[in-house]
Amino acid sequence: MFKKKILKRKKLFFLLILYTLSHIFLYNNNFYIYFLNPIFWLCFLIIFYHQDLKLLNRKEVNITLTISIIFLILYLVSGFIVGFNKNPYDHTVVYTFKSLWKIILPICGIEIMRYKLIKSNKNNFVIMTLITIIIIMNEINFNALFLSHNITFLHYLISIVIPIIAQNILFTYLSLNSHYNVSIIIRIFNELPELFLPIIPYSNWFIEGSFAIIKVIIIYYLFKYFIFNKKNIYHFKNFTMLYPLTIITSILLVLFMLGVFNYQPIAILSNSMNPIFRKGDVVIYKREENIFPGDIIVFKYENQIIVHRIVSINEYYITKGDANNTIDYIKIKKEDIKGVYQFHIKYLGYPSIWLNELFNKEN
Repeated sequence: MFKKKILKRKKLFFLLILYTLSHIFLYNNNFYIYFLNPIFWLCFLIIFYHQDLKLLNRKEVNITLTISIIFLILYLVSGFIVGFNKNPYDHTVVYTFKSLWKIILPICGIEIMRYKLIKSNKNNFVIMTLITIIIIMNEINFNALFLSHNITFLHYLISIVIPIIAQNILFTYLSLNSHYNVSIIIRIFNELPELFLPIIPYSNWFIEGSFAIIKVIIIYYLFKYFIFNKKNIYHFKNFTMLYPLTIITSILLVLFMLGVFNYQPIAILSNSMNPIFRKGDVVIYKREENIFPGDIIVFKYENQIIVHRIVSINEYYITKGDANNTIDYIKIKKEDIKGVYQFHIKYLGYPSIWLNELFNKEN
């Protein structure tokens, strides 16, 4: 019984720790990103990749490919609903090769290392959790989190940190029950749109984070009930790490909806700002002190919340809906303004509108 508590593959574990520490401190160093890091993982792959191929379950790999392709198609189709943006990354042959070199090699290497450490310590929940936490640490850019003035903590938490945590819990679960190629396939397909597509569906920090978490949950249940259901499964303590993550995410979303953060959502009830956004969309606005002509503001007027654009500022703020022919003949004071428009999410506001219309009919 005592032997099960001992860390196995100690050299590999300490190699992971050393790699993680170097990755944290050298995350933004170009020489490290484009040379040292890929070379390290190339050597690692040459040594370790072939060792476990006999354990490969080709059926699981084929199913994983199918699931990944379906998610990729759904992601691309979503662009016809939310719109497309130009991919900001270069897509020349040289840049694509450099991206493959710096992204794909580390993905393959880290998943093989995870697989070997998790499989060797599958009866030790504490060690498995520690391995997962260490891998999470080397995927988070702490410099961006604490030093950047262009990103807020809430942005980074929802769009980057929580999805990274959720994805790594999933990959640890898959490593317990399958082959490392399953996790590698899922991770590579996550990177494909930015690597190869000239345009990508419109997204923002809220959409990205929400989609990533929903995707993790769907993949987990697909594997648990439809792929692993006929074999003995290591549940990673019944996947209990997912529950506190779900609770934390739910609490953050509730606080977000209540306006505890600087950002707050509101459902749009009319088409007065067409084509920027329409009835049924949800607008996310931010509390701002500095407001200028041209800004789209959210303000309160006679117990109504209105989202219109500022056309001029004198003693009062003068607004107008982009789709309206005339300005709003109302006097808006600074204290009436709740915030400034940041982005919108299509169609998400319809349930709120339907409930509002239902209660109004009853009254």
